[in-house]
Amino acid sequence: MEKLSSGEIQLRINNIKESVEAIKNNLPESLEEFKSLGIAKDGIYKQLEFAIQNILDICSLINSDLDLGISVSYKETIENLYNVKLIDEKLKGDLEFLNKLRDVLIYDYDLISDEIAFKNFQEYLEQIGRFLNFGEKLLEGG
Repeated sequence: MEKLSSGEIQLRINNIKESVEAIKNNLPESLEEFKSLGIAKDGIYKQLEFAIQNILDICSLINSDLDLGISVSYKETIENLYNVKLIDEKLKGDLEFLNKLRDVLIYDYDLISDEIAFKNFQEYLEQIGRFLNFGEKLLEGG
């Protein structure tokens, strides 16, 4: 898609992949280990936040590049992508969830339950992976 900021999108996709790798390489196998990581645990959460922020930035770039309408929130941006059928219902749900998770990571970090987060990290990474597949297909013109 020639209208897309493909260089900027590719850069953000690479950032997401690096964050996912950092999470995978540093996420321990047990909850007890995770809880004992101290500042390294904060780094894992920060990598998750960074990956999600890059996803939402890509969505905003696509929305802007394709003139899908003005949006004042990521929620509206996601809705715009869905309304023009760029994303399906599953990816829309993933993006809406990741947007909410990002807000928690930024604004309510002290409320995060390590138990719940640790149990769900695989799902978070799968949601990010589904977006990466979408982003790469989009850049390939699919």
